[in-house]
Amino acid sequence: MDPDPDLTIVLLGNSGVGKSASGNTILGRVAFESKASFSPSKVAVRQEAGVVFGKQIRVVDTAGILEFEEQIKSCCEEVLQTVRPVLFLLVVKVDRFTTEQRKAVEAAIRVVGESAFRCCFLLFTYGDSLKNTSLQDFIFMDEQSSLPEVVRDFSERFHLFNNEDRGRQQVQELLEKSGHLQVPSAGASNQRTGLDGSGVGCWTSEVFSNHVTGPGEGGSTRLQERRIVLMGPAGCGKSSAGNTLLGFHRFQPDCAFDGVRRRAESGSAEVDGVRLTVVDSAGLSGDGLSLDQLVHEIRTAMRLAEPGPHVIVFVVKIGRLSSGDSRLLRLLTRLLDASVSRHAVVLFTHGDALGGRSLRDAVQSSCCVSELVARCAGRHCVLDNTRTDRLQVERFLQLMDETVRGNWGRHCGPETLGPADRKSSPDPGRGQTLRHRLWVRLSRCLPAGPGLLRVLSAAGSALTLLMNIETQRYFY
Repeated sequence: MDPDPDLTIVLLGNSGVGKSASGNTILGRVAFESKASFSPSKVAVRQEAGVVFGKQIRVVDTAGILEFEEQIKSCCEEVLQTVRPVLFLLVVKVDRFTTEQRKAVEAAIRVVGESAFRCCFLLFTYGDSLKNTSLQDFIFMDEQSSLPEVVRDFSERFHLFNNEDRGRQQVQELLEKSGHLQVPSAGASNQRTGLDGSGVGCWTSEVFSNHVTGPGEGGSTRLQERRIVLMGPAGCGKSSAGNTLLGFHRFQPDCAFDGVRRRAESGSAEVDGVRLTVVDSAGLSGDGLSLDQLVHEIRTAMRLAEPGPHVIVFVVKIGRLSSGDSRLLRLLTRLLDASVSRHAVVLFTHGDALGGRSLRDAVQSSCCVSELVARCAGRHCVLDNTRTDRLQVERFLQLMDETVRGNWGRHCGPETLGPADRKSSPDPGRGQTLRHRLWVRLSRCLPAGPGLLRVLSAAGSALTLLMNIETQRYFY
């Protein structure tokens, strides 16, 4: 067996769901013997290797995870210590999703760990039992089942195997879908390296930015175009950021005497083999801006990226925010319900202004900025418009690819913004109100003296920590 394979695939799941058969399907031979038995397996981990589509692949077949969780966890930790690509397949049988199946899924997630969860795919087996039912219909067939929730937790990273057929196309589609097999295409190379030296989503440098596969029983959708909309306060650096991303001077900042351009503009260019369309929205001011006016401005910009942008980029300038800018960021945060926020990222400009300060500290110093980052699930990037190197652009494109992959290439349409978003939105001043109430009540209950100020200060700090803890975890 090759000690340094191109890819290691680890099969996880409950007993009897088809892990061994899936390993045989991947390798194209009977590598793992599976016998029907009432007694559990006595071997926690088995390994076999082979050449699959020109790649040396090692397959790790594990026993029932509910019986061998600790041993399997040790195996996964050992695999993750290597620098080679890893793909975890959580195997689920096409059948009634029982409580035991759910426990097996939860155990597998614990074994993989939070940091490697993005490398994990759901692999449904016994696809032949679906007959004329699609996999999507099967997943959402039972409204009381927790299976749809599990699929959503995996950001719809799933695939279907028919182990009886053992056709090679289903294996090829799995490797392509997970980013471990290149789809030949003309033009420039699509390979990108992540911020930590790994690729997007699967801990591998072989990530192909123009290949996004939709959910289903196979098949792939080529996505040759990326459309993004830049939103943010006037003077935050949207136009310069757009020019930096496109690689040429397309947007002219400060087109009016007050420095605010009145109309949204768009520009396109070929960037790393992808047709990138950037919409630079009109500069906005939070002073006197109503929520309806903001929705109108966003929809106007989104229509320039028809049929809709893949990514909405909220541009924030690093530095002191005016009261109008803070109010605008709170209004933008209020519009981010689940359907919109999954397409949203935060782009910090003027990165040189950080000096020696960490971005996490800068974000935590502003309640409205930290709330915006948290609502975008921590997706953020820093851009220094004074730099001429393309590394920072590559980092943003990496973030864009991750966001597009997480949505399976779907775009965000103007119709997603509406009154429903505003009704369910939290009060942007909630944090300040809670802090004020806490201080007033404590000051009334506690006797005056030198210890009162220390108690009030500690209580305020504790409340601030609780409010920001959701954002803090994205910067560790």
